This record gives sequence, structure tokens and C-alpha cells, in this order.
Amino acid sequence: MYSIKFIIISFLVISSLYAKDKRVTLQLKWKHQFQFAGYYAALHKGYYKEEGLDVLIKEATTDLNVVEEVLSNNAQFGIGTNELVLDFAKNKSIKILGVIFQHSPLSIISLNNNIKNIHDLVGKKIMIENGASDIYALLKRENIDINSLKILPHTININDLIEHRVDAITGYSINEPFNLAKKGLHYNIFSPRAAGIDFYGDNLFTSNDMINLNSEIVEKFRRASFKGWQYAMSNQDEIIEIIMKNYNSQHKIKEHYQFEAKKMMELIYPDIVEIGYINKGRWEHIINVYKELGLLNQDINLKKFLYIPDKTFWEEYKYLIFIVLFFILLLFLVGFIAYYIYKINLKLKKSEQRHKIIFQNSATAILIWKKGYIITDWNYQSTKLFGWNANEVIGKNFMNFLVPEIEKSDIDKYLDSFLKNSDLHIFTNENLMKNGSLITCEWYNTILPSFENEEDFEVLSLVMDITQKLENEKVLKQLANYDSLTDLPNRYYFETILEKIYSLSNRNNSIFGLAFIDLDGFKTINDTYGHHAGDFVLKNIAQRFQESVRKEDTIARIGGDEFALIFHLSDGNENYKNFLNKLLNIASIPIKYTDEITLKVTASIGLSFYSSQNKVSIQELIKQADDAMYNAKKNGKNIFAVYNFKH
Repeated sequence: MYSIKFIIISFLVISSLYAKDKRVTLQLKWKHQFQFAGYYAALHKGYYKEEGLDVLIKEATTDLNVVEEVLSNNAQFGIGTNELVLDFAKNKSIKILGVIFQHSPLSIISLNNNIKNIHDLVGKKIMIENGASDIYALLKRENIDINSLKILPHTININDLIEHRVDAITGYSINEPFNLAKKGLHYNIFSPRAAGIDFYGDNLFTSNDMINLNSEIVEKFRRASFKGWQYAMSNQDEIIEIIMKNYNSQHKIKEHYQFEAKKMMELIYPDIVEIGYINKGRWEHIINVYKELGLLNQDINLKKFLYIPDKTFWEEYKYLIFIVLFFILLLFLVGFIAYYIYKINLKLKKSEQRHKIIFQNSATAILIWKKGYIITDWNYQSTKLFGWNANEVIGKNFMNFLVPEIEKSDIDKYLDSFLKNSDLHIFTNENLMKNGSLITCEWYNTILPSFENEEDFEVLSLVMDITQKLENEKVLKQLANYDSLTDLPNRYYFETILEKIYSLSNRNNSIFGLAFIDLDGFKTINDTYGHHAGDFVLKNIAQRFQESVRKEDTIARIGGDEFALIFHLSDGNENYKNFLNKLLNIASIPIKYTDEITLKVTASIGLSFYSSQNKVSIQELIKQADDAMYNAKKNGKNIFAVYNFKH
């Protein structure tokens, strides 16, 4: 029976896709809106056509099953939820081609009447849509029995919430809040992410029959779609006009689509994460949540579920190659311009006409200045970068308006040092714009000497704004090394610091202490008042710890309510007990959460010392401190315990 079905579907797929126009259909999971902007962009900007595809985009009805539409070949591609993995577990022959939303927008939405936190939903009426498994996972994580809720079928009508027919609904954070805000209503959004449930949103998928029989078309559709998404998120207003003209079946106003687009940027990260990127670890997390809910009782072969195309060497390293070539080209351009202008001055005695052609049409900001930092020339790109026109700056000392007061002395010393040769000198500093803003720039400086008078030199400076580049590097470093809740070093960064200090102490025969700190009573606060209260406590305790440790010591949050501390000792007789007692005292100070609620925890601290009497491995030192911490908890909590190693 299965073989007959396979033959029929194969015939339909081949006959429809290898026709002259190669027509394929994309089945959306809901009605037209900016949520599907990338596919409209791919169609209307011609990306599908460039791949030889004629694509029909179909919106869904309330009773339509997207998976069955794809499996029956009514559509060749579909947009599905994370429950696609449950369909796959039921032997439905589907495969994920890529992910659009790195975080799901599905949340619980309530008005600010009697619902201040998620536990206030108990006994209330809530509409939950089909397939909202991450919402049920959120309720379970918050220890809310679904039987304590009055769950109603979802009418997909926001007015049921506005007119108080229900107390809460499930909805998209990129959509429903617009209508509430427009009416001046204050609302709460309870996201599963707050409970550590981080699902994907909007997965592009197809059938295995489609991949087996038309792998080339699948790859073309996938490539054009993700290109469309990149364009859509960079040209939002243009795509909104396309939607309003061709797909506005819900009769939304322009401001509603703009709201969707802005909120989607926070969930897609198009400038950081490649559109369509699939993280195997995230899918393992989703599968574990489904197992926790009892919706899945088997392991999933992710190699069969996820579409990972084979990449050529060029595809694998093309971005690295582009970056290397770009910087080679940039350095070549800088050297070429400096050398060319130097030769022009040497051979043609500063031919004004040829100099201006190169100078004014350069894509880089260029200024020429002489002794005393007096500007003698200033090109159009310099005006675009700094704001001043050439007639406002020529003949003036650029130190007076381009350089902040705090940097003048350092820059003055640096410039004096390189005026002795014609090599290319590069330095970075902050500069002022005409509007008063500060930007960070890289300066590429070359001396253009005069052969008539050694004192009569000029300097060619090429200037590039690297503010955004530095900001991006700072953000990436922060994300990699610091805990997002407390701003303390995270486990990864802490372990890196520990390895360095361990190596230094081993080499210098010095002493340092390693302490693990666990908060007593924290789980009770989470269970009683919710994760928001728990987060409030963690941030307050973290700030107290940070203000109490010395600059040379390191305090980190390594997970949950666990902290770790590295502190240095000058010798084995140094009194550390006062310091640890201080940490215990500040941890136990009550925290005012609301006018009515005060939260209180204590701390249990376990520590061990690395010294000549305890030269153990890092792993053993960690185990010693951990054992000591559990001894502190066992012996009454709110104390510290030192690991008693044998000499």
C-alpha cells in the first residue's frame, strides 16, 4: 500500500515540478502578514524567478493542516511550528529546511487588571490555541496545574480579552500587543523564555519525497527564500507596501505592520544570525521539553529530521575569504592612494587637476594637513563623515574641533613621533562630529615631504569610522563572557580566569582561594513568587557581592543560584574569615521586592585553597570547594566551610 502511495505522490511531484514553469506552492501557517515578509520579498524582488521557480504563496484557514497539505503535494513547502518534530516522530516523512525566528513569539497575554504575575492566572479564564506546547511547558515549569485554569478554545479574536470575556489569551508578541497599545491598554506578556523554554518560531519544511525527487528545486527554493528574508528585514517599509497592496487580507494599517517588523528584529537577529540557521542543540532542547510534557517518548534522529546541505569549500569559507580579500583590498587601496599622491607630488609638483579627481572621488574620508595641524584640503567623504564643509575647516587647526580635549595630549605626542619618516602610520582615537557626537576612527597617515624645504611638509590622512565595528565586538564579547541577568562573568569566562590564576600560582608558588556560594531558600522564592522575583533576588545579591570583593578578585555567576569566587592571599596566615563573614552578612540582608513583600535568603559557602600543601588539579580543587559547600549546607547553612585536606 505504501509503495502505491509513494508512486502516486512521486508522479504528482515530478509532473508538477518538471513542467515548463516549475511551479511550486508555499503553504503559510496563518493569514498573510509581515510574519511571512521574506517569502513575499523573494517573490516580488524576483529571487524565485532567478532560480527558475514560479511560486504561489497560499494563506491558511483556521482548520487547515499544513503538514497534510505538504505530504499530499497540495503544497511543496510549508511553514510549521515546533510540533513538526511530533509529526516526524509519528513517521510523517517531513524535513526542516531552515528556521526564521530564532525565538518563538508565542506568549501568554493579559491585561494589567488583577494579573500581575503568571501565578495570578490560577482560576482565571484563558484561551489557548492548538499547538501551543511551549505555553503548556511554561505552565508546568511554573508549577501551575492546567486543571486549575479555565481553558477555553481560542477564537482568534483579541476583543475577547479587551472586553473581559477572558482573562488571558495566547498570542504573538509581534502582533496582538499593537491592538492593546493602540487602545491605551496596559498589558502583561509572559514568555516561555522566562522559564528557560526557548523554542524556534516558523520553520520552513518540505516532504522527503520532494527532497529525494527534486533536491535541486528544494535548494533553489531554500536559497531564494532566505535571500528574500535578508532583503525584507533590511527594507521593511518597501515590503510593507507590497503586503498592503497584494496580501492585506486582514486589513491591517501600516503602523501595525511596522510594529510587527520592529518586534521581529528582536526575535530573528538578521544582523547576527544567518537567516535559516539551524542549531542542533536547540532542537535537542525542544525535544527534551516535549518529553517533559509527555508528548514524546522516543529519541529523534536529527540527521533525518533536519536538512543540512553539503557545502563546498567555497560555501564553507566564503565569508572568511571575503573578509580576508576585503582587508587586503583595503590595505592595497590605502597604500595605493598614499603612494599615488606621493608620486604625483614628486613628479608633477602637485598637479591640481589630477589630484582633485582622485581626492574628491575617493570612497574614503581624506584630509591633508600641514605643520600646526592646519587643514589644507578636505574631501567630500570627510564632510559626510564629520559634518563640516571644506570651507568651514580649511586653514584651521583640526585639533580644535575634531579631537576631544581628553585625547589632545596623547594624539599630539603620537603625531610628533611619526613626522620623521614617510611610512604609513595607523592609529585609533575618538573624534568629534559637527553635531557634537563622538565616533571612533582609524587614521592612516602618510607624510608628503617637500624637497624645497624640509619643514614644509604635508600629511595625507585617510579616516574610517569604526564605531559600529567596535560596538559589535563589545556586544559579542559581552554575550560570550558575561551572564545576561547579573552582568557577572559566566561559567565559561570564570573557568578561563581560574585556569590562568591556577597556572600563575603553580609557577610562582602563590596561594589563592576558590569558593562556591549557594543561596539558601532561593527555590522557595521562585516557587512562591515566580521567576521574576527570583531574578530580582539574583541581581541584588550579585550587585552586593560585586561591590564587596576586591578588584583583583573575581566573583561570577556559574548557574541558577550558584556563584563562585576566586580570591588571592598574600600568605597562608592572611585572615580571610572576616571577608567571608561579610559575604554571608550581605547575602542575608532582606530585599524589598514590593511594598508588601520582602524577600530573604542566606548563603552557604564552601572553599578550598591552592597552595604548596594542596597542589591538586583544577578539577580536584573544584571538587574540594564543592564538597565544602555541601558540608556548609549540611551543618545548618548561612555559614562557610573550608575543605580539610590531608597534608
